[in-house]
Amino acid sequence: MFGFANALLLALFAAAAADLILAWRRTGALRPALTALWGGEHLLFGPWGESARLRLGQGAFCAGLALYEFTVVFCNSMAREQWPWLQEQLAPVLDALMYLCFFAKILLGTRYTWRSLGTAGCLYFIARWVYFNGQNIWFLGLAVVLLAAKDVPLRRAMKAFLGSGVPALALVEVLHFAGIVAPGATSERDGSFRLMFGYGHPNTFGGVVFGLVMAWVLLRSAALRWWELATVAGVGVFLLVGPASRSAALCMLLLAVLLAAAKLLRGRPAPRGAAGACAALTPLTAAFSLILPLFVVKVGPWANEIGPAWLRRLDELLTCRISLAWAAYRMYDVKIAGQMLMDWPVIDNIFVYLLYQFGPVLLGLALLLLTAALYGCARRGRWQAVACLLAMLAYGYMETQVLHITSNPALLLLCGAVFALPPSQWEFER
Repeated sequence: MFGFANALLLALFAAAAADLILAWRRTGALRPALTALWGGEHLLFGPWGESARLRLGQGAFCAGLALYEFTVVFCNSMAREQWPWLQEQLAPVLDALMYLCFFAKILLGTRYTWRSLGTAGCLYFIARWVYFNGQNIWFLGLAVVLLAAKDVPLRRAMKAFLGSGVPALALVEVLHFAGIVAPGATSERDGSFRLMFGYGHPNTFGGVVFGLVMAWVLLRSAALRWWELATVAGVGVFLLVGPASRSAALCMLLLAVLLAAAKLLRGRPAPRGAAGACAALTPLTAAFSLILPLFVVKVGPWANEIGPAWLRRLDELLTCRISLAWAAYRMYDVKIAGQMLMDWPVIDNIFVYLLYQFGPVLLGLALLLLTAALYGCARRGRWQAVACLLAMLAYGYMETQVLHITSNPALLLLCGAVFALPPSQWEFER
């Protein structure tokens, strides 16, 4: 992974150098060349085979996304315990093919201005920087996917996502209920059994289902019908009573409520003030998340024995997210480029997790991107997308899986903000 991270960065620098040389030769002067590169969209390494490269680039992205989904949903299920070669032999090959697909899309199948390439390249550089410190591949992988997602219609990407994820999940469930994969997969915690449905943890299964439902919502361009909203809520109830994946269940129910509100708004664009208020939910949630553990008072030796009483009840609802964040405050120092975390405390709050695992620079950048995406979608009246982003925000309060495309395909909605494009140019979402 270190080699791939460095190779992509060096390739982007080489592409910029080739851009400058070709533009300089074409214009005959440096200043007109820089002006054309800064504001004009163009393919890297010259305009040869433009239509074929753009078409094949979209196909390469969808193939990479499908490989990503299959690797996580199937190869990372408990099937790896039954057939170790899935993780030891197959998964590395699929990962290599996936990154080659994204690599080709980024370098050969995407049109950029130097302005958009510079902003997206800065994100990738920061992701690579913090990866070298925290050695967590998820944000680096997410940065690569967002770089590759430009100019790919969101509906086409979601078709590839669902076309890979649904059969992979169905295969895991068939193997599980046939008794081939993890036949006794139950987990006893605090006197209650939680069904894991072929995965190593109930929340893993919940995250996979949450991601597939969200992808289906993003695939739908028209407002969902009421029976479809009831189906989304029904999946949330199933996650609550089946695997008892409370985080995914609560966010699924919240998504159903938000989609109902989106249906009532009927695609009307929001005025600036309303869109700003919607976008402000990102920094407000982050502030609430980071400040709330400061009110914790320890009343016993166990991690969840805290006060005052109202805070303990909220902590129980959020399955110890607050008390574990309080423990993290006392065990870690904030480092500018992140650090490797210990096995305990488990930091499932994404805002606290980003602060310690990746550092405050990346935390601020992530908040900025989500804020911009919410504002842009609200201004354009894309209320179903807003509903998904808000559900993602809530999911992040309880799960770091929010960084995984497989559990949160709404991350692709950040692509326009990653390239610093005005909302009117986020055409690749359609």
